[in-house]
Amino acid sequence: MATRRRMLLKVIILGDSGVGKTSLMNQYVNKRFSNQYKATIGADFLTKEVQIDDRLFTLQIWDTAGQERFQSLGVAFYRGADCCVLVYDVNVTKSFEKLNNWREEFLLQASPSDPENFPFVVLGNKIDVDGGNSRTVSILITSCYSLLLPLNLFCTVINFI
Repeated sequence: MATRRRMLLKVIILGDSGVGKTSLMNQYVNKRFSNQYKATIGADFLTKEVQIDDRLFTLQIWDTAGQERFQSLGVAFYRGADCCVLVYDVNVTKSFEKLNNWREEFLLQASPSDPENFPFVVLGNKIDVDGGNSRTVSILITSCYSLLLPLNLFCTVINFI
């Protein structure tokens, strides 16, 4: 039997405080959701093993604090990242408007070798809140943003009831 080589991929989750970064990470890794809000202090990470075809990947998913006072810690957490997930709350326009700031700050602090082609993913979160009636950031606006910066776009609901 051939041994499979594991590949470690470091994924950084960025976005304003309260957009649901921790909930996304916990739902994806542990299949758990909590309505209780608890702000992340500094950063936290979880790992998840994923098999794609015959390759085994260990995702090291870093959840960072969205508060400005913790942004100076970025260099230590961002360095060596393989992908960056930018998260915003579809019900809070300001969280969407700040995505480019998060992207630029990440590129500045992480210093990837090829910043033009570094993989970013945009996640519009909380589309389930108020049955979608509270949404302030349309899918059209988000699509235009992702086309301008060649980003991958997804909208999420993390409370799978």
